[in-house]
Amino acid sequence: MVTEIVTACAVPVATVVVALIEARAARDRKRVQANQGKLEAEQARMDARADRRAMESRLSMELMSASVELSVVTATALQVGHTNGTLQPALEKAQAAQEEYNRWLRSEAARNVAKI
Repeated sequence: MVTEIVTACAVPVATVVVALIEARAARDRKRVQANQGKLEAEQARMDARADRRAMESRLSMELMSASVELSVVTATALQVGHTNGTLQPALEKAQAAQEEYNRWLRSEAARNVAKI
């Protein structure tokens, strides 16, 4: 008799326990999915920031290279007393690099102002 009562109660109790475990697991899965979405969004922001830093670095290097080239050509022209046709291309390269860098700075400033 006692065995029959225990057996009759065991199945419903086990069903309730399994339902509680599944409810908790479902809640944990939702929390993990929400965190995964946040992590993916943060990774996307970090990637975009890295891309902007890489662009700034590339433009800055081009600007420095053009500036050094212009300095060398100018120093050579002063030393020998004439430009030898190299000053104008170096000047144009430096101006183009500066304009590209300034264009990028303006776009970044506009992007940052738009976020405010």
